[in-house]
Amino acid sequence: MRSGEPLRNHALCVLVAAALFVAAAGFSQSMRYPGELGPGDTRLGRYFDTYPFQLTAGDRIVATLRSYDFDAYLHLESPDGTEVENDDYSDDGDARLDVLVDVPGTWKIKVTSYEEGEQGEYLLTVNRERLREIDSYTGVLDARDPVSVKGEHYDSYTVELQSNQRVILSMQSEEFDSFLVLKPPQGPRMINDDYLEESESRIDFIAEARGVYEVFATSYAGGEQGRYSLRVLLGEQMNVQEISGYLDFEDTELEEYGYFEIHPLNIEEGEHLILEMTSEDLDTLLIVEGPDGFYAENDDHNEQTYISRLELFAETEGEYFLTTASYEAGVEGGYTLKIYSFGVSGMLTRSPHQLALLKN
Repeated sequence: MRSGEPLRNHALCVLVAAALFVAAAGFSQSMRYPGELGPGDTRLGRYFDTYPFQLTAGDRIVATLRSYDFDAYLHLESPDGTEVENDDYSDDGDARLDVLVDVPGTWKIKVTSYEEGEQGEYLLTVNRERLREIDSYTGVLDARDPVSVKGEHYDSYTVELQSNQRVILSMQSEEFDSFLVLKPPQGPRMINDDYLEESESRIDFIAEARGVYEVFATSYAGGEQGRYSLRVLLGEQMNVQEISGYLDFEDTELEEYGYFEIHPLNIEEGEHLILEMTSEDLDTLLIVEGPDGFYAENDDHNEQTYISRLELFAETEGEYFLTTASYEAGVEGGYTLKIYSFGVSGMLTRSPHQLALLKN
């Protein structure tokens, strides 16, 4: 109830224009902090450095910590002292936090190691995106709410959106395993259970069509009850480039996967992109390779086979290669690749002097 592997030599290439489009009129900032853990840093079992940031409600912070010397570990402390943390986000041992700021004030990113006494060089990258919160709700799932066919209580909300509108829905609960469902005016539903942790469900999407979208706040298991919060945050309307393709026997197959095509794309340093591959015929697979050994892939976005999605904060200018593929061998079909641009935010790298002033 409401309370208020290198792939470039093996495929047919479809050329993408080198320049994208005019930057979207939103606020985005990327900052890099090269540093070193070791003697001289404060130590509580582990060495750590602290970076304070003045943030406002609606900011989204994506912090990534990378080190070849130690097992990276990240903490983010809110103004009231509450902390979230991450050790291993990916197979390469990076730590990553993706947080939607709910209260203004001084937030602190703490860089440390997973094991005690580890030291060495690191690179902290912080990407800040400003969103606008248009609605927030505090609700309760209880026996008075409608019940789904699987036995979950749910509340429903509506939000009217424009096409190509960036939207983030976030549901949090400390009392049950939250679950979010989004029903657009047309097309399949979107769902999310655990975004980065069990207490938050998040659907991050770009509205394809103008109209009324229905949001269902519910639980993962039937019969669960308790309090929750739901936030609706908007970014700007996005610039979009759309490419249609078809995978068949004339294309090469990836080892262990299906047919694929490659799309080269020149990206500027500091550019923020969202890449989406959708298909009604294929279980999609999207791979991005870039300078300095950059590699990322996604199969099922939000556990849905028809869509693969990657968000890219380009730390290096150069040519990137977008590989669109079928996850299953021998399967043919059409697909759509969409490239959404936030524009260039500009990379800011702090000098050692500035770093010394920032660290506590």
